[in-house]
Amino acid sequence: MKLIKKLFIKDYKNTTDAKVRFRYGIVASLFGIITNIILFISKIIIGLLGSSITIIADAINNLSDVGSSGITFLGFKLSSKPADKEHPFGHQRYEQIMALIVAVIVLVLGFLMAENAFERLISPVTTTVSILTYVILGISIVIKIFQMILYRSFAKDIDSKALKASSIDSRNDAISTFTVLIAMVIINIVGDVGFSIDGIFGLIVSLFVIVSACLLIKDVMNPLLGQMPNKEFVEELKNKILSYEGILGIHDFLVHSYGENKFFISTHVEVSSKVDIMISHEVIDSIERDFKNDYDIVLSIHLDPIETDNEEVNFNKKKVELILKDINEELSFHDFRIVAGKNNTNILFDVVIPFDCKVTIAEIKTKLQECYKNEDKKYYFVIDMDRI
Repeated sequence: MKLIKKLFIKDYKNTTDAKVRFRYGIVASLFGIITNIILFISKIIIGLLGSSITIIADAINNLSDVGSSGITFLGFKLSSKPADKEHPFGHQRYEQIMALIVAVIVLVLGFLMAENAFERLISPVTTTVSILTYVILGISIVIKIFQMILYRSFAKDIDSKALKASSIDSRNDAISTFTVLIAMVIINIVGDVGFSIDGIFGLIVSLFVIVSACLLIKDVMNPLLGQMPNKEFVEELKNKILSYEGILGIHDFLVHSYGENKFFISTHVEVSSKVDIMISHEVIDSIERDFKNDYDIVLSIHLDPIETDNEEVNFNKKKVELILKDINEELSFHDFRIVAGKNNTNILFDVVIPFDCKVTIAEIKTKLQECYKNEDKKYYFVIDMDRI
């Protein structure tokens, strides 16, 4: 793969560069178009000559791969367009949209293949197998495996959902063609057995394609719907922010993805209320500027000044932390503050509850009131909930 990258992709190691990423996509797409056209022509010829619905179905699948590679090509072309007035966040999601279209095409063809195989089961036709059949199918398996490796390597280099989809599709094709080869061997050995071996194996191949397409659609839909970002990546960015002098904490960290390597992030950072606001603001500007230069990420920060030397706040903050940990180790909180009234004192904070945690706000308030019932003051709790 390294040799192909060196020959056809200038500056191939600089995968964060949009132009390099575009070249990766174009090289992979053109390779897919050329090889799949060759496979389609060779298979359709031996399939028609041998009256094999399984081989013909496999050939049609390769023809769909030609279209899939063309769609991938178009996806990389469109996603490389810069942001404009109508699309201020860029066009990177075109790549994901095209990957979804490829997955849907694979699904539709899987159903068409199943229909043809079922018809062959009802009305069997004698299938002829020759040495050329084995040669073409063997070469096809080798090419599909090479396609899978190339697509997977390229997808890993540039973190591309479209090429990952193509890699999975090529793997499925290699398995389905190997299944076709087994069917041809069995047909050649046992001959006419009163039922269509060709139809049975054609049905097996089509069902495999359908299941794989459904899994592929699910995988491609996740980023379009808004999936959780990579945890290691998020931790790296959080630690980067916390490394700046004067930053005491961070919360409400939201990552918005508009395509591969296109992120917009918003977050709240905590600073001491004793520090001059202009100094804190300068730190925030530096962080946002560095994120743009280092990661090409647009970062928007909300400043949260917090009290660091208020004994009552610090005491109650520690107490609430211990109570929450006693309820569930996964609970955390932020934006902690105390507002004193004439007859009672309000403790306000946001509690962070993971999606898979079943603890409710009502349970938390009940536990807090129980732990505070013997205090000299009357405390009330105003709690908002965040999900992670």
